[in-house]
Amino acid sequence: MPKLLLEVSHVGHVYQTPECEKEALRDVSFQIREGEFVSLVGPSGCGKSTLLTIIAGLERPTFGEVRIDGKRITAPTTEIGYMPQKDHLFSWRNIHSNITLGLEIQKKGPKYYRKAEEMMEKYGLRDVGHMMPDQLSGGMRQRCSLIRTLVTDPGFLLLDEAFSALDYQTRVAVSVDIHTIIRNEHKTVLLVTHDISESLMLSDRVIVLTRGPGTVKAIHELSALKDIPPMERLEHEAFGSMIKDIWGELDIHG
Repeated sequence: MPKLLLEVSHVGHVYQTPECEKEALRDVSFQIREGEFVSLVGPSGCGKSTLLTIIAGLERPTFGEVRIDGKRITAPTTEIGYMPQKDHLFSWRNIHSNITLGLEIQKKGPKYYRKAEEMMEKYGLRDVGHMMPDQLSGGMRQRCSLIRTLVTDPGFLLLDEAFSALDYQTRVAVSVDIHTIIRNEHKTVLLVTHDISESLMLSDRVIVLTRGPGTVKAIHELSALKDIPPMERLEHEAFGSMIKDIWGELDIHG
């Protein structure tokens, strides 16, 4: 069995506002093993983004803890890569220098720059390395954003609504493209999304959070879809019933 990589243990979080305390998360626990692609879904305001910032080490939980490879997360770590909703490519840097930005910041050595060149070649970015971000399509920009995240060699990736800024057709194509790259690079992933279909297309498991304060309502093992490519999953007989089950669990009208 693959080793345990991420442990979220009884995490709760309370915000202090000028008027009162607001509970965002309550007793959230789950685990992710090496090589898994897991999606986190939940209704608006359930604390998905808060949980992501805690896992990324950008915020400390009020209760509980998060561990990566057995080590407690108390601050940002190079073991976790973060890919946000927007690509955040700098308009004044060309694609090559955008992709190597993290290497500059982390003062990485030559082998990482060689890896960046190899990944750009492998994933069709070498010929656009001299171009500026506004010369690329939204899908290509997201691919650049992913490669920028991967070149620093994190073991675990957080994808925060990484495809939601794209139109539907582009979104489907880009999500499949990025899923393929992640599988090729043998990375472990937690994707936060509001799109149930997307979570079922890409994931090994889907974690459902309740309305705020968010807590784990269900964890779906997608064994019926295992080893089936994302686009082919759409045609699987179990796909529609899974969407219905998760939609009911979201309880957005309650």
